[in-house]
Amino acid sequence: MLPKHHIILGAIFSALLYWLFSLTIFQTLLVFLSSILIDFDHYLWYVARKKDWDLKNSYNYLEKLSKNLKKPIMMVFHTIEFLILVFILSFFWRGFYFALIGMIFHSILDLLYFGHKNMLYVREFSLIRHLVLREKYPNKYF
Repeated sequence: MLPKHHIILGAIFSALLYWLFSLTIFQTLLVFLSSILIDFDHYLWYVARKKDWDLKNSYNYLEKLSKNLKKPIMMVFHTIEFLILVFILSFFWRGFYFALIGMIFHSILDLLYFGHKNMLYVREFSLIRHLVLREKYPNKYF
């Protein structure tokens, strides 16, 4: 899903939460920003692979790659393990709870998008599974 769609849908979702549950502006902002910034792992993945810090190059590369992807890509912030970590952190600071809500919303949008496009195979959802399969099948996983 394109970043602009995550921004628009994240803004609508955050606004609905604000009105329905009387969230503070700060809580609403945490939900909104986390629903977008979870994709920062795409940029980190690109930088690690290409040793290039240019954001525009990253966007163009990932956009082209997504159209021809045959192997699953590990996006760490999108994994169940990372979501569990944020959930645990929410017991220590309530702000992580609102970040988790935004991240889960983003992940649901991704699942719906990939499911609609019959592309669920392009994203690895578990870091542990990815590491095990990458060890077992080194040429099959990024």
